[in-house]
Amino acid sequence: MKNEPVAVYREEAVVGSGGFSAILTAAVPPGLDDEYVAWQKKISDAEASFDGFLGHRVQRPVAGERHEWVVVVSFDTEAHLSAWLDSSERRALLAEGERFNRQLEVTKTSLGFDFWAQRPDAVGTAARAPVGKQNLLVLMALYPIVFLWGYFVSTPLFDGPGEIPFWLSLFVGNLVSTQLLGWWVMPWVFRRFDWWLKPRRGALTHVAGFAILVVIYASSMALYAWLLSLAAG
Repeated sequence: MKNEPVAVYREEAVVGSGGFSAILTAAVPPGLDDEYVAWQKKISDAEASFDGFLGHRVQRPVAGERHEWVVVVSFDTEAHLSAWLDSSERRALLAEGERFNRQLEVTKTSLGFDFWAQRPDAVGTAARAPVGKQNLLVLMALYPIVFLWGYFVSTPLFDGPGEIPFWLSLFVGNLVSTQLLGWWVMPWVFRRFDWWLKPRRGALTHVAGFAILVVIYASSMALYAWLLSLAAG
C-alpha cells in the first residue's frame, strides 16, 4: 500500500561513544517509489562499509501529514557521519539517483531518546521498545539528576543570599536536567538496558530488568533521604 509508512532498516554491530544522525528529506517524483527504495538499499549497503555505521531508515510520505520522503542515517560519532556525508562514494550515489533528489535537505542531529530505544529486528522492520519501559528508564535517570541538582546546586546557590525567584530556579533546573538526559544520560542508559528493551525477550529477562530498576529506585530514594538527614542535622 503506497500510502502506508514503511521502514527499510539495516544495523551493524557497532558500539560507539555517542550517536549522530543525518535526516534527509526529498520530494520523489510520482511513479518512482519502488526505484527510490531500491536506490536507498544500495546506499545503505555502501554506508555499512564505513566505520561507525549504526542504521539506515527510509519512511514513505504519509497521506495528509507529510509529502516528503524521510531518510535517517545514523553513525556512532559525528566524525564518522561526516566521513560518509563527505565521501566520494556518497557523491557518486547521489549523482546516480539525481532524479530522486528534488528539494533534497540534509540536517545533522544527535540521537534523541527514541533513536536509542528503537532497534530493527531480524527481518528489517521496526522493533520499538515498549513505551512503559522507556518511561521507567527515564524516571530512573531523571530522579537522581533532579535531587542532586537541588541538593548540591539549587539550594546552596539559588536559595541562599541572592535568592532568585522560584520560577526561574525551576526553569534552570529543568533546562539542565533535560539537556543532560537528551544528550548524554539517556543514550547511555538505553545502551546499557538494550538487552531488556528488545521485544520478544523471555520472562526471566523482563523480571530481571524490573528487579534492577526497583533496586536502583530504592537506592536513589535512600541516598536522597540520607542527604536530607545530613542537611537537617
